[in-house]
Amino acid sequence: MKRITSKIIAVMLVVCMIFPIVPIWAFAGSVSTASAADTVTFKLEKVSEDKDHVTVKLVLAEGKTLCFDAVVKTSEALKRWSIKYSSELNAFVAENTEGALASNKETGKLSFANSVELSAPFDIAEFTYLKEDKCGVVLSDFTVSIDSCYYKNSEGQDVQLGTTVINTIPATHTHVESGVWVETEHATCQHSGQRVMYCSECNEICTVEYTTQTDHTTKTVRVEPTCEKDGYISEVCTVCNKEISNTVIEKLNHKNTVVQHKDATCTEDGYDRIVCNDCNKIISETVIKSPGHKTVVDEKPATCTEDGYYIEKCTVCNEVIINDVLKAPGHKIVVDEKPATCTENGYYKETCSVCKAVLVDKILPATNHANTEVQHKDATCTEDGYDRIFCKDCNQIISETVLKAQGHKTVAEEKDATCTEDGYSREVCSVCKEILKNEIKPATGHQHKKTDTLAATCTEDGYIRETCLDCGNVVKETILKANGHKFVNDIKKATCTEDGYVRQQCTVCKTYSGISRVLKATGHAWGKWRVVKEPTYRSVGLRRSTCTNCGEHIDEEIPMIIVPVKKIVISPEEDFTIYCKKSDRLQANVYPEEAAYSAEIVWTSSNPNVLDVSEDGTITAKLRGTATVTASTADGSVTATRKVTVEYTFLQWIIIYILFGWIWYL
Repeated sequence: MKRITSKIIAVMLVVCMIFPIVPIWAFAGSVSTASAADTVTFKLEKVSEDKDHVTVKLVLAEGKTLCFDAVVKTSEALKRWSIKYSSELNAFVAENTEGALASNKETGKLSFANSVELSAPFDIAEFTYLKEDKCGVVLSDFTVSIDSCYYKNSEGQDVQLGTTVINTIPATHTHVESGVWVETEHATCQHSGQRVMYCSECNEICTVEYTTQTDHTTKTVRVEPTCEKDGYISEVCTVCNKEISNTVIEKLNHKNTVVQHKDATCTEDGYDRIVCNDCNKIISETVIKSPGHKTVVDEKPATCTEDGYYIEKCTVCNEVIINDVLKAPGHKIVVDEKPATCTENGYYKETCSVCKAVLVDKILPATNHANTEVQHKDATCTEDGYDRIFCKDCNQIISETVLKAQGHKTVAEEKDATCTEDGYSREVCSVCKEILKNEIKPATGHQHKKTDTLAATCTEDGYIRETCLDCGNVVKETILKANGHKFVNDIKKATCTEDGYVRQQCTVCKTYSGISRVLKATGHAWGKWRVVKEPTYRSVGLRRSTCTNCGEHIDEEIPMIIVPVKKIVISPEEDFTIYCKKSDRLQANVYPEEAAYSAEIVWTSSNPNVLDVSEDGTITAKLRGTATVTASTADGSVTATRKVTVEYTFLQWIIIYILFGWIWYL
């Protein structure tokens, strides 16, 4: 067969990545049964670990193989990061090109197949994971499974190998010192320090050491003495502020003094005192009292128009003690006035009551009726009107024109008398509406009448009514009172299922007054049970009870007779083979035969991924392999099993061969 091109190899690698569920043994040709010596051993070793990542290595430790599928599964604390082939495997594949190598980091699966055997010891690949919880990994974090492992025997047949997986990762985590000390607490003059070393794999503390307490670091503090307070020289630790030593320097006690003098003035006391030159404190003092000012007064009173002043001055120190300005108060005005009238002049005069000066003197000319208005009054039928000019200041009429009265303009008005109201005939002025003449027409009374009658009912009044035909008003009305209901009892007896009643009905209008009393349903009076049909092991029985009042009956099933299952036989009675993707139905026969009518059979499969079984015994082949189908009673006391082998059809083998089998025949 011609050698395959690199492009086809690439296509097959992609197929391996897309269809990781296809086992690598599908590449093989005919398969022979392996002997006890045909075994291969794989080993999982830890390569490296830090606080964030861990890398493990899959190694072929013993034996040889042409192909295998390896799956490395981890706990939830580890997240797959990468799968890296070993340099040894990469060199092998580069040298032996008639094969395939694929991996999927999402599933943790690695598939290998080649025409040249891989012999132990051989490093396969490194699997790197991201650690979620930062803890050190242990044996239980990893599970390795090897499947579809084959090699060719001396006769050129494909032999499926038995596989052993050794997980060398320790069952418990042992800390690995990082070699780097981290100081967690500095040593001081008050306490010792502490340093720790972390595990390079899980980042937890694995070693703790304590460092020696340090000596005090001192400085000298000097405080000079004063006249009244001692000083000192002190040695103090700069770290903990503890005082190591203290030497006292005695106080000075005001040894350097001076005498001071100040004369008293008009406003300030003087003194004779002794003062310390070092601290400026007054040691002793005699006060010389101030004599105060000796004053003279100079003043000028204010007038209505000019300011005055008041001054007090010391004759000793010439200091002005008081210098007040006396403000001019201004004139106190008295007003004398006479308003001008329409015909005479008036005047306005202002005079100061203090200095008698005349400040204002004015003549107010006569107004000559300057504030007038025009007044008008219309003439009426009986009174004259006018047009005039009127002065509002002096209330005099300046000029006037008289408008003569016009007299009444009469019109006639008529209204007919009604049954209840008078009418009239009168003359009215159309201008002023005055009634000049009025004649009354008396009311006629109800002269034309009719009588209506409405009979009374049980609940509503009736009447006898007289109505005026002229005006429509009711002239007279007599009310006929309602008669009220005349009730008699209406009775319905209660039955087994329905209530009865006793109620009242009016004999006149046939209306009901409502239910006055409910008669409760009596309920069924069931008799004794009577067997209608006896139960058997094939069917249920029936029994009946009848009501002694109404004859209605109720039925109840009598459970069928249960025959215990002694034995279950699955048909077909021998183990058999079924092709992948096919379905068939198994039959469970129970003994004795009488038990078949009441028996409940439960079907289960030992490997549902290979062979699925439904509640009625229908099996469906899903993958190549074997499974045991079990039929049992509901309580599991009686069981039967059948072993079923699932194989590929000829067409399915051809499809597998087209996809993978060509590798073995190049």
